[in-house]
Amino acid sequence: MKHFALRTLAGLMLTTLMMSAAALADLVIVVHPSNTAVIDQSFLKNLYLGNTRQFSTGVRAEPLDLPAGDAIRETFLNTAIDQTPVKYRRHWSKALFTTGQQPPQELSSSAAVINAVASDPSAIGYADSEALNNSVKVVMRVRL
Repeated sequence: MKHFALRTLAGLMLTTLMMSAAALADLVIVVHPSNTAVIDQSFLKNLYLGNTRQFSTGVRAEPLDLPAGDAIRETFLNTAIDQTPVKYRRHWSKALFTTGQQPPQELSSSAAVINAVASDPSAIGYADSEALNNSVKVVMRVRL
């Protein structure tokens, strides 16, 4: 009986995880429409780890993050910059302590990221594609 309950619970958890992943749209990397910089995975990794502060055009780059625990953030960290959430947090804790360097600004939602990028030519962020509108330019898409 105990094994049946554990298998049932595991099955329910797996179903919930699969439904959560299916509910997500694609992850998109967005910039202001006027931004002509070349954006690739290497650039994103260097930007989000604080190793670069500007686009390929020489313009200052301001990366935007979603809050810790957000599914889109976790996907972004794992796929775009090859970091686990724990490793990413440790990286920024160390950088803040040793150099005073601040991590990317966290915004509350994908819609907030879209709005911030639309109003700031130096901003770059990632978001759930469900929040997209015509105010930003998609430079990369990760299929979920």
